[in-house]
Amino acid sequence: MTESISELFSALVHDAWRDDIGFSTEVEEANQRLFKTDLSDTERARILNEWLKLYQPCLFGRVAARFELITYCLLTEEDLISTDEAIKDKIQHHRLLWRQNGFEGKKSAFVISIISPTITFAVPDDTVKKLAQKICSLYLDEDIEPDKVYTDTLLLEKTFGEQAIWEWKVGVNYFSSQGDKRWWQDHRIPGGMAFSMNSVGHMAKAGQLLSAIKQVDETFELSKADYPSSKITSLDVALSFAMRTIYSASNAISGKATWLLPLPEDKSQLPIQECPAKLPHFLEENNFCEYQGYYHTDISIPSEYFSAAVERPESTKTHNLDFTYLFRKSIENPDFETMGMGRRIRGKAKRKVRVSQKMQNKISRMIGKPVKGKRKEKLLRELKIERLN
Repeated sequence: MTESISELFSALVHDAWRDDIGFSTEVEEANQRLFKTDLSDTERARILNEWLKLYQPCLFGRVAARFELITYCLLTEEDLISTDEAIKDKIQHHRLLWRQNGFEGKKSAFVISIISPTITFAVPDDTVKKLAQKICSLYLDEDIEPDKVYTDTLLLEKTFGEQAIWEWKVGVNYFSSQGDKRWWQDHRIPGGMAFSMNSVGHMAKAGQLLSAIKQVDETFELSKADYPSSKITSLDVALSFAMRTIYSASNAISGKATWLLPLPEDKSQLPIQECPAKLPHFLEENNFCEYQGYYHTDISIPSEYFSAAVERPESTKTHNLDFTYLFRKSIENPDFETMGMGRRIRGKAKRKVRVSQKMQNKISRMIGKPVKGKRKEKLLRELKIERLN
């Protein structure tokens, strides 16, 4: 992609439909606050955090906002007309802050938000898609294509007793104001466009770890640090929250874009016959292994979002989507380790399991290559250095 951010930004087309239809009350009110020119990034992040606590369809996002587990990187139109190098530097600065705080268990989520009236009122067309790809490429430092799954990584360190470091893959997901009142409304956000990265597995394990440290401090009457907390205390609880999120999907103009499935009459069809979590009554008859949607919740930049269409096109495909990354420990389900439980990268070696070469190749494609040697040590040094001012 040869166009710069500023060139793509200047090529955006105003959406006359939006002038007529407007925004939902909660989005419009947040827009008006975010678009004030005399605000600092910190003030805008506070406004965005308040909105996410109340209106983010994903319950994991609401929890992260409520318990202040999100690191924000705010870009404005002033940033967008600067150089790509300056934009990348700002994103990478806040990315490192997130990873440093994540390493200590203080943050589990990262939001890159582009606050821009021009983007907010633009037609969601191919130019917007290219702009999203470009911003995401400056974040992940690689070429980004639509309709693919991209991930970042987040580490967590345990320093007392047996030392250990875990690593999670963190999904990258696109949100935009342009989704408000369109069929993909669950991926709306006020202010313009955003990328949200939230590690549920990291959130759960960090909560357990910090709760244990807090209990030790209280037992020995040590100084009480301000430990972060959250409602996601285990992967079992996370499964319930994930199912609640899909259950509560917006009933948008074309109906729900994601939905739960009923349990099959024959539970032997499921990879695990009994649900590992205690579900609320209204979820008990639903399939806890998979659900369905008109967009793939793991894809970072779905092409379906970049169209002026308000109602869902009839040609939109249905996707079978997965809950088992939160509970199914299996050699055939590496997402449980890489995104749920966390992959241990420092500590006692685990017993090796013999698998076929075909299975090894399959796993390596799904989880990538571990960071080793000098590159790994460099990363750990970056995460342990004094926090940036």
